[in-house]
Amino acid sequence: MLWFVLALTGAISQAIYSLSVKVLLNKIPPFFLAGYSFLAATLIFVPLILFAGIPPLGPGLFPALAVTVIINTVATILFYRALSTTDLSLCVPILAFTPVFLILTSFVILGEIPSPAGAAGIFLVAAGAFLLTFQSGIGHSLRAPFHSFLYNPGVRSMLIVAFLYSVSVNYDKEVVMNSSPLFGSAITLFLLAIVFLLIARLTRTNNTIAAIDPPQHDAVRSDPQFTRSPFFTYGAVGMMLVVEGISINTAYTMAIVPYVITVKRLSLFFSVLFGGFVLHEQQIRGRMFGAVVMIIGAVVIGLWG
Repeated sequence: MLWFVLALTGAISQAIYSLSVKVLLNKIPPFFLAGYSFLAATLIFVPLILFAGIPPLGPGLFPALAVTVIINTVATILFYRALSTTDLSLCVPILAFTPVFLILTSFVILGEIPSPAGAAGIFLVAAGAFLLTFQSGIGHSLRAPFHSFLYNPGVRSMLIVAFLYSVSVNYDKEVVMNSSPLFGSAITLFLLAIVFLLIARLTRTNNTIAAIDPPQHDAVRSDPQFTRSPFFTYGAVGMMLVVEGISINTAYTMAIVPYVITVKRLSLFFSVLFGGFVLHEQQIRGRMFGAVVMIIGAVVIGLWG
């Protein structure tokens, strides 16, 4: 059950990361936020890697790295777009569909098959996401969740992210198996940092996503309150990525990908809490009901999966 504790730790860290990004997107251009946060996380990893030592590198490391960096670049852009346009408590829970997609992708890529109980838990988590969107959109009809998927740009973007993650996590595991949880996390984040900082520099005159307002970014960049502590800001966000990366990548070595990523999706429950109590978003009671169903699914996986 150690993998379950590690995956839960990763879930909490990811929820805090999503909350931080949601808040900071109003102050920092998205590509710079992503790039410097990934770079800060990489720098935090360096002393840990020096202490543990560089592991033997397997032949599958660099092909898996190439695939996961490409997929995560697109996924991060869409993730930031969703957070910039939609409530945290509504768009982040859509990631619960990743375990459903994983049933197919993990079988095709890794040959991993969940047990019947594990599959039931995965579908319970996905059902929770459906119930969570039930309260939004067009009242209480059964069409409301589908209405959200079709017409809410943040929900649509996050649904694509859920599918992309269902592919990338399999290659994340390949990266870990061909190196180590520490080294695999660090090298992936470092490459993502390079990609996003290059994009930020190349698009700095139009560095926006969706509804983010460029003049607002320019004003905040000159705000003394922000410019006094950029290292603390990126360092704090980077630390959440480090805790998440170590926890989840270590859990990958102890359990199959669908189980780990499903428990990790408990971050959705914490995101709903943060959306209600920190950001004061609406319809939290209905969204919490969907989150409870997700927890039941995770418990099924933890006890019988």
